[in-house]
Amino acid sequence: MKRDVLNEDDYDEVCRVIGDAVIVLTELGHETRRAEITRLLQRTRHQRAHDERDEQRMLEHAIRLVKP
Repeated sequence: MKRDVLNEDDYDEVCRVIGDAVIVLTELGHETRRAEITRLLQRTRHQRAHDERDEQRMLEHAIRLVKP
């Protein structure tokens, strides 16, 4: 996914989500490779399936951006 698919505010939010995932993985002693980040974001999206639509959309964009 290219940045131009998202507006600037959404892109910033997606980057924040990815950064949070990296911090969580690091704190747990896990690798921070793209595949690990993607799996964490996918698990989070699955666990929050009933949350606000905007949050789901940001997670989906983050997954597409990071996915190897």
